[in-house]
Amino acid sequence: MTGPDQVNLPFFAYGVFRKGELGFLSISDLVSGVVEPCFVRGSLLLRDGLPIMDPTGHSDVPGSLISFREGLEKEAYGRINRLEPDRQYRWQETNAQGVRCNYLVGRSPRKGSVPADEGWNGRNDPLFTTALEVVRETLEAEADFEWDLKPMFRLQMAYLLLWSSIERYASLRYHLGDRAADKVMQIADDPKFGQLLKRMVTRTHRIQRADRPQDHYELTPGDAKKSLNYYYQIRSNITHRGKGVVRDHEIVRDSLKELLEIFSELLRGAFESSSREAPNQSLEPTAGRRTERLKDEL
Repeated sequence: MTGPDQVNLPFFAYGVFRKGELGFLSISDLVSGVVEPCFVRGSLLLRDGLPIMDPTGHSDVPGSLISFREGLEKEAYGRINRLEPDRQYRWQETNAQGVRCNYLVGRSPRKGSVPADEGWNGRNDPLFTTALEVVRETLEAEADFEWDLKPMFRLQMAYLLLWSSIERYASLRYHLGDRAADKVMQIADDPKFGQLLKRMVTRTHRIQRADRPQDHYELTPGDAKKSLNYYYQIRSNITHRGKGVVRDHEIVRDSLKELLEIFSELLRGAFESSSREAPNQSLEPTAGRRTERLKDEL
């Protein structure tokens, strides 16, 4: 996606890049300050589970007015561009309570969208709340093997649901596009994932790929990337075939328990970190002084 024309302007974030949301973590090291709450005129809508702005609306949409460190504005907008899909958004300028700024508006925002009557908060995403409750309840209820295989199949269903939650996290944290496997693997680069893996996993194990048995994947608590590939391959094996032995029940059960604990803690920590990063500022005098400087420059 092509960036805004004026990269020296601050950024108004109402969705995944708002302070406290997962996308904010990708730019937080470049932020000099945040004014929150701040408002622009428009309508907040939801499309494909993502918040989009209709600039022709007449409501006050809350968000974060984010200023970037001097000289790093281009890098910041580049990171935003890499996460946001251009089929959903385009850049536009607006006025946030007297401050000229850039923001992302929806492409054809009224097509395929619904009003966000209660706003948008990533913490409340059903895949981060209800879905994880269902996974935890299933794990507790289906821990024991039965020869009719119903517990195993229910564990498999729960494992796939957990991966839907993980993929949602990777989308909001790293990239909103379609490259599911690529963005999920970025989780292994997060030091927090490696720390949780070492703390919560004590076993080692090896599995083969269902469609290519000569390929194998290893669970090694000291190697984040290998271990994430191991957990992901169990997901892929489930989608390739149903399996019906006691050992397979144990593999899915143990992996589900470990990955649920790791992901739940990773998710909680990510939202907490996003809420802490970068100091809040008042709209005056910081933003006001910057606005006056921009007026002189433009």
